Amino acid sequence: MKHLKWILLLTAVCLVTACAAKDEKTTFDETAFLEEIKPNVECLNQCELELFGAEMDIDTTYYGVYESEEAYDNGEGKVAKLYLPGEEEQVASYFEDPTMSSYYKVSNFQTNEEVRDSLRNYLSDAVIDQVFRDDFLEYEGALYLRRGSRGYGAVTLDLDSLKFVEQEDDKYYVSVDYLLFEEYDQTVTLEFQNIDGKWIMTDKGDYV
Repeated sequence: MKHLKWILLLTAVCLVTACAAKDEKTTFDETAFLEEIKPNVECLNQCELELFGAEMDIDTTYYGVYESEEAYDNGEGKVAKLYLPGEEEQVASYFEDPTMSSYYKVSNFQTNEEVRDSLRNYLSDAVIDQVFRDDFLEYEGALYLRRGSRGYGAVTLDLDSLKFVEQEDDKYYVSVDYLLFEEYDQTVTLEFQNIDGKWIMTDKGDYV
């Protein structure tokens, strides 16, 4: 009888311990989650800045010319040649870009597809299609970031505003504030899923 009591007691202790371990395992740590997805949000911020994680030589500026005004196609055409300041005579027969857009050589990517592959570490293809549309110029085996006459960097994310919102099945939602010229503009909801052991941003609210 004594042995039976000990067996029952040990069984009860084991059950309590197992339940506690299970509860501990299933408890969702919001703070840890937010820390884990920070690189994803920082990646999205890089996309909003239209930098996309590219490393470039900002001290050397190239300019582009086109075969003709028709080939320029209001800025939608293909650049025929890049040149450096001082090389204008070499491209005198080409159509000059009226916006005088600047190009900067990228050192860590060679193609737009390489940029996409890098973004896939943090963003789903659906999100990438929202924020990246082969924004770089591929020219003679190298990649160049383009900067035109319009403003850049006006829209950014306030990374300190990141907050956990809710969990629905295997999807997790956070909110983050968008800034326009460093002033609050609106709050956007981001969706995350754990895919193959890592967090991927699978959807983002539209920025208006």
